[in-house]
Formats: sequence, structure tokens, C-alpha cells
Amino acid sequence: MIGILPIKEAIRIARTQGLDLVEISPNAEPPVCGIVNLGKYVYELKSKEKEMRKKQHTTEVREIRLRMKISENDYQVKLNKIKEFLTERDRVRVSLVLRGREILHKDLGMAVIKRVIEDLKGIAIMENPPKSFGEGRLFIQVLFLPK
Repeated sequence: MIGILPIKEAIRIARTQGLDLVEISPNAEPPVCGIVNLGKYVYELKSKEKEMRKKQHTTEVREIRLRMKISENDYQVKLNKIKEFLTERDRVRVSLVLRGREILHKDLGMAVIKRVIEDLKGIAIMENPPKSFGEGRLFIQVLFLPK
């Protein structure tokens, strides 16, 4: 801490020490400057920024596809995978595709989607109610973990 100095005096002190005069906080009144090695200062700022990016988690939308005639074991495997995605703080899109004559039994397809929602009731939250697309051939439900 040297105190408040004129700019020319601060530059002279920095040059005698073989360092650089760097403006650290330009919005302060008066502006805050430091006498530092500029290369080292920039390197430390970049490394701090890189470390912060490492700790961030970007939320992805993962998809699990189901069929109307899914066996119990396959259903449990898919349910466990959904739980795994949710614990990684990702959103999960559960989609159910009806093929061929299955289109006549849309209610059974919706029952599978509702079963998934019921089994994940205490864990996940629905983003929107289940939607059907493509003339009722595709049901989609997006789930996410509450904060």
C-alpha cells in the first residue's frame, strides 16, 4: 500500500522495480492500480478462469426411449438410468413411440408414461404434462431434478 500517487510517479516507481503498473479496478474512485509483473498477473487470471470453468456443469437433455410392450426388467433398467441422469443434474426426455397397430391403444401408451411419472414422483418434477406428437404416435415427457 503506497497510497494515492500521480500517474507519472507511479509509473516511475514501477519501472525502477522492473515491473508494470496495472489498473486493477478502473471503476473505483480513485482508480486502483498495482505494481505487478504483467505476464504473471495475466497467467494467474487465466488459470483462475479455467478453474472456474472446470467446476461448472452444463445441463444436458438426455433421452430415454420406451415402447408400449416393455418388459418389467427392461422397465426397471430404464428407470434406474433415468435416476442416474437426474442425479447428474441433467434433464431427461422420456419418449414413447407407438408403431403399427399400437396406435389404436394410445391409452396404454399414456399409462406407461404415467407409470414413469408415478415411479419418479418424489425424485423428479414434470416440466409440462405429457404431450403427443405425430398423429399420436409419439408421447414425450420432460423431467428434471428440483433445486
